[in-house]
Amino acid sequence: MKQLNEIININVVQKDIQGEKKRFVNARELHKWLGVGRDFSTWLKDRIGKYDFVENLDFFTVPKSGDGVKARSDGQLIDEKTGKVIPKEYIISIDMAKELAMVENNEMGKKIRKYFIRVESDFKKVMAIATQDPKFVNQLAEKFEEMRSETKEYRKDFTDSIKAFVTVKNYGTYTNMLYDFLFLEKAKEYRKLLDLAKSDLTRNSMYEEILLIIGAFETGLSGEVENKFNELGRMLTKQEFIEVFNKFSAQKNWKVYQKRARSIMSTYDEELRNIKHPKLIDYKKEFNHEDIQKLLS
Repeated sequence: MKQLNEIININVVQKDIQGEKKRFVNARELHKWLGVGRDFSTWLKDRIGKYDFVENLDFFTVPKSGDGVKARSDGQLIDEKTGKVIPKEYIISIDMAKELAMVENNEMGKKIRKYFIRVESDFKKVMAIATQDPKFVNQLAEKFEEMRSETKEYRKDFTDSIKAFVTVKNYGTYTNMLYDFLFLEKAKEYRKLLDLAKSDLTRNSMYEEILLIIGAFETGLSGEVENKFNELGRMLTKQEFIEVFNKFSAQKNWKVYQKRARSIMSTYDEELRNIKHPKLIDYKKEFNHEDIQKLLS
């Protein structure tokens, strides 16, 4: 039998509302899953009035007037540049979503309510662990130890290539180059933000995907360093290593991994560790149920 979250897949996001973390869904998406026969706007306005849901407590709407959006005399929102009507989206709390699902009084409504109960439980489980031990909440992931072990081998490839093919053995400097390239922070900056003790290994605090991206970069770079050594027939100088690094990191595919690493770092650390990375503020996204599932899988 399929798990409930394989049958139903409604995007749930976490937002800070007046200092409290709450979970929300798009009411239009809920309406679709419930299979309601009535027009979305008519259905939701009827439910809001009938069950006394309160704006800015149980739900809020987007977009608002301003920033290129204005309201017409009939209440419709339009894009000032194009003149096109912009649909008003209702973002509703999980509690409101559960109640809306329940009052539909059908089988799908019951299933959706159970789905939301499961989702809420998953969020609370992860957040409870994050409160107790935020530095290492990343280790909640079932395959963390496996990933950590695997990427140690990639790290060894990297350090072995420096040892064998580069004259200056500044391992810390080269690692800082990598960290700075991926998420705009050197190791000391990252450790200071997380308040890691001297005995805490930096990579033990990193999320699985971050470790994989770093490992992929290190093992690929080690191959490029070896190729350059074979081409020159001698060990690389520090400057030559930097040139190889810059050429390798300039490959377009790393833009994808760079963006992903920065998004994970900024989003997860703010939500789970209450830490903001000043240089990554533009990469933060909504923390959703998919992110929670990755930690629980």
